[in-house]
Formats: sequence, C-alpha cells, structure tokens
Amino acid sequence: MKHKKYLIFIIAVWAFLVFPFAGMLFWRSDETTENTELASFPSLKTEEGWNQEYLSEMGAYFEDHFALRQYWVTANALLRKNVIQSSATDQVVLGKNDWLYFSGTTADYQGTNLFSEREMNAILHNLKLIQNYVQQQGSAFYLMVPPNKNSLYDENMPYYYQKGDGSNLKMLTERFQQEGISYIDLYGAFQEKEEVLYFQRDSHWNNQGALLAYRNLMEQVGKDYETYLNVPFDVEKVHSGDLDEMLFPKAVQKEDDYFYDTASNFVYVNEVKDNMDSWIETENPDATGSILMYRDSFGESLLPFVAGEFEKGYFSRLVPYNLLQVEQYQPDVVVIEKVERNLDDFITDMPIVECPQVKNMIAPQAQTNTEMTAEKAGSFLEIKGTLDEEYIQPDTQIYVSVRDENTMETKTYETFYAETEDGEANGFHLYLKGGSVPEGNIQLNVIAVNGSQPFIVCSKEITWNL
Repeated sequence: MKHKKYLIFIIAVWAFLVFPFAGMLFWRSDETTENTELASFPSLKTEEGWNQEYLSEMGAYFEDHFALRQYWVTANALLRKNVIQSSATDQVVLGKNDWLYFSGTTADYQGTNLFSEREMNAILHNLKLIQNYVQQQGSAFYLMVPPNKNSLYDENMPYYYQKGDGSNLKMLTERFQQEGISYIDLYGAFQEKEEVLYFQRDSHWNNQGALLAYRNLMEQVGKDYETYLNVPFDVEKVHSGDLDEMLFPKAVQKEDDYFYDTASNFVYVNEVKDNMDSWIETENPDATGSILMYRDSFGESLLPFVAGEFEKGYFSRLVPYNLLQVEQYQPDVVVIEKVERNLDDFITDMPIVECPQVKNMIAPQAQTNTEMTAEKAGSFLEIKGTLDEEYIQPDTQIYVSVRDENTMETKTYETFYAETEDGEANGFHLYLKGGSVPEGNIQLNVIAVNGSQPFIVCSKEITWNL
C-alpha cells in the first residue's frame, strides 16, 4: 500500500510537469495580454543552414504557448500578490488599495530620467518646427499631454517609490509657454478636479477624464462643447483594465465607466475594427470644420467626443508622424496628443516632412568625428547622423547644406534634433523631397553653430537620381 501511494504521487507530479507541454496539442495558448509579441515556431534550418538558435527559440516558443498559459500566469500572479505582495510582471506595479500602475512611468514619477538641457532644447526645437510647418499650411496647431496616472494620483503608489522633486512634464510645461508652443495643459486641468478621472486598474483615463480633455481642446479651438453639458450618463461596470489584464488575465476585476447620452451623428468613413485602429476617418454632416489628430492609446476614448464636433476627422496612431497629411487634407486643426511617459518620442521619432530652408552661411571646415548617412527613402532623400560630442552644447544648432556640383548652387536646411545611442540629443535628421534635390552629383555639408560661429563638421558627396 505504501509503494502504491508513492507511485500515485510520482505519477501525479509527472503529469503536472508534463501537462503544460503535452496539453499544447489541445489547449495551446495563442494570446497574450502582456505588452509583448508572442514567439513564432522556429525553423530547424534557415537560408544560412542549420539554425544555431533553434533550442533557445523553441524554449521561447514553449514559454509563450504552453497549455492554458493564461490560467497559469493568473494563478502565479495571485499567489505572489497574496503571499509576498509582489507583482508577477515587471510591467505592473502593485499599489495600495488594489491600485495598479504601469512600471514604465516610475522613472517619471521618481524624477530619475530628467532631460538634459540639450534634450529639452531639442524637444522644443522639434515641436517648433512642426508647429511652424502646420501653421504655414493654414492650420491651427495644438499639443496636449495626458499625464501619467501616478503624476495625478500617487497616494496609492508603494512607499518604496519616492516621488521626485521635478519631472520632465513640469519642466517642459514652463518652457512651452516661453517658446510660444500652443500647449493645452491637461495636468493643470486634472489637478483642479477632486474626483478621480483615471481607472484604478488601468493606465488610462476613464470616459470622464476623456471628456475633460475634450472640453479643454474644444475651448482652445473655439468650438462649442455644450454637446456634453448637463447630459445624462450611465455608469456601467464593464471596463477591463490593461494593467489588470497584463497581471491577472483570467481574473480581471471589471471597473465602472461613464457612458453619455448624446445625439452626435458622426460615422466612420473607413472600415474600423475599434478606436485603437492605426488610421480612422470620420464624418459628421451636422458639424463644421476638420481636424487631424496624431494620437496614442489615450485617444481611444477621446476620439468619439472629438469626432462629433467636426465635419471631417482624421485620426492617426502611426509613428513617425506623416505631416504630409497636413498638405493632403488641409485640416482646420492639427493636434498632437502624446502621453507624458513618451515625451522623449519627440527626439526619437522624426516626422516625415521637408525641413525649412534658411539662408546660406559661410563656415570654415573643421576636422571632427561627425557621422552622416544619406539614403533614398521613397521619394525623399533622408539625411541623418551624429554630431561629434566635442561640438555639442545645449543650444547647438545643426543645419545641412546641399550644393549642386554642376551649377554650384547651394541650399541650406534646418534639421530635426535626434537622440543618439549615447543618450544625448546630438543627432540630426531631415527629409528632403526628391524634387528639391538637384539630380546628379551633390555635396552635403553638416554645419554646427555654437553661439554665432558656424563650422562645417562633416561633408559627403553623393549622386542623386529620382
């Protein structure tokens, strides 16, 4: 009898260990609520021969697809939460009172990722280039930044995350006004409200929060937002939080959200799966004007409010921003909505647009380690590179000149300033329309200006053909 008990125990343990693999024949997991991409089944052979990474890739595939994975993930997360009060994923911070926070916001919260003066200047420079371009096309420009949840509601953050004295959003907010950037201060608007306008177990605002952002935007663009004043609403416990789904995919706690009774008639022009689609066009025959909004996930709940106020709406989640759409659609209003935690996108993802031409300048040649590449990108000439760090200062200006070697005619352009691998914004990036570049042999010069002194810090000769 004793041996029989041991045998049953061994079989049970063996079945428990084998089930995740054997069960893949019937209950393979092909979904994830985590912010990752599932591994694909590896090939034993590649074009180069035998796949040397086959075993590690197979391990990654099993880790993502083992049987009933989401249930095991949930069980592990609940066990860790209730026994040792820790999160089972490094993407989610367990807060007090059942609050969840996105770990990608902790650096902002603690002030450990503050921009250098060069990075600040680069962000402001890039935004001014965007704003100037939009306004030159006859459109109004606005920037709005949804705050991180813990920037507004930090009382439930764990004690071991100490809030920093400063933040990138606060520093930039002061500079936006100084630099004349049309900025809608959502942080200030949310701070004035006593009620909590973000979800407890999600990283985003609820529909009440989206409504507040909508009202601030409409006030700036001069639109009447009485559509949603004194409107009846229903409260329904239907929302599944993104952080909750990441941590407890099979034990999500539904949260209340607010649904407003309005007579907004906007319709989707293109085929739309949901408001997280990368490109959405809307129409409302009862409204006037048009809007082009470059947005992120916060725009999911904001979109219906905004779309109802414009005859034509264009909403893009595509990055980098294709600013040529401003020329194409000629909207009355262009809005960039970018969440606080991703403010550095303004120096990592350069928009697709031709940079403005400036006056030519006389500059001596300097021997530096500046690097530059120039390649065809569709119908554009894309020029980018890294300025020698010895020449970079907080207010360094970077230009690129293009000289036709046949006519010796020169044109000089501003550039966007870009973050580089070393973490400083000493990169540069610009697109030139193919028709703006003379065909044949041309010389490209990178010009750095510190104070009033320009230097040619890199030169390259290329042959350009459309």
